[in-house]
Amino acid sequence: MDVLTPDEALQLADRHWHIRGTVSALPSYADQNFRIRSAAGEYVLKVAHPSWSRPDLELENLAMMTLAAREPGLHWPQVQRATDGQHLLTLPIHGQTCHVRMVSFVPGCTYAEVIEGLGPAQREILHASLGRAVGLLTRGLQGFEHPAADRRHDWNLLRLPELRGEISGIEDEGLRAIVQAHLDAFCAHLPEWRKRLPIAVLHNDANDLNVIVAVGDDVPRVSAVIDFGDMCTSFRLADLAIACTYAMQHEADPMACARTIVGGYLAACPLQRAELEHLHDFILARLCHSVLMATRAHREDPDNPFIMVSQRGVRALLRHLADIDRGAIAGPFLESSHD
Repeated sequence: MDVLTPDEALQLADRHWHIRGTVSALPSYADQNFRIRSAAGEYVLKVAHPSWSRPDLELENLAMMTLAAREPGLHWPQVQRATDGQHLLTLPIHGQTCHVRMVSFVPGCTYAEVIEGLGPAQREILHASLGRAVGLLTRGLQGFEHPAADRRHDWNLLRLPELRGEISGIEDEGLRAIVQAHLDAFCAHLPEWRKRLPIAVLHNDANDLNVIVAVGDDVPRVSAVIDFGDMCTSFRLADLAIACTYAMQHEADPMACARTIVGGYLAACPLQRAELEHLHDFILARLCHSVLMATRAHREDPDNPFIMVSQRGVRALLRHLADIDRGAIAGPFLESSHD
C-alpha cells in the first residue's frame, strides 16, 4: 500500500468529514492512521491495509457504535459519519481501492505505561476498574451479531487446537511439557465447553496496550478499551481471561490481581457458575496460545529479536500458574449469584 502523506490525509478529512486542523501520523503495524487536532475535537483518520475486507471493518465500526450507545460510561472510540452519512468509505487512493473511516481520538495512557508507577493501593483500584471496563464490554456486546465475526481468526481460542504442531518448536523442555499438558486438557474439554459455555461476539484483545487509563485523576481508572481488530465469535469468558492474562504479568501477586479484576467484572456483568469454574483453564489456554503463536512466528521469522522478547512475561506467568490450584482465582466468587 502506497504511503499517504499527512497533508493528503488532512485533505481527505476535509473533503469527506469537513474536519480541519493539524495532522500527524500515528504508528501502525499495517494500516495508516493519522491524528487530527481540530477546534471541534481530536480524531483519527484510519486508512485500512488492503488485506482488510469491508465486512471486517463494518464489524468493528458497528461494535463501537453499539457500545457507545449501550455503555456510555466508557470512552469508546466514536465512529464519525461522513458528510454523505456513511460510517465507512471506499475510496481510490494512489491507484488502489482503500477503506477509510474516522473515529474520535481517545485520550489517556495505556495500561502498560501507567501500571509500573503505581503503589499497591492504586494498583488494586486500577485492577477493579479494568474488570469493570471489560464487564461493560461484554455487557454492551450482549446479543450483538455480525457475519464477519464468524471469520477464521488466529487468536480465537476455538482455533487453539490447530497450533498443536508448534509444540515441538518450544525449545525449553519444561515449558514444552506444560504447554503440551494444558493443550491436551483444553482439546479434551472443548466439545463439552462448546455445548455448555456461552458463545458471543468478543473484543478478544483487552491487552495492556489496548486498555486506556485516564490521566490527570488522583486515582487512575480505566477509561476506554480500543483496537477492535481482533473481534471474533468465541467463548464469552475469553475477554475476561485475556484481560487477566495481560494484567497479571505486571504483578508480584498475580492471583490477587486476577481476583480483583474478576470482582470488578462481575459487578458489571454476571457470568454463569460454569464459566467461573473454568476461568483458570481459559487463562492457561490464552497463555499457551500466546506461546504457540510466538513459536510459529519465530519459526517463520527467526531473525526477528522482538518476537521472543515479548514472551518473557507470558512464559513466567504460565510456569507460575501451572502449579496453582485452579480454584484460586474464581473460588471466592462461586457462591455469589450469577446469571
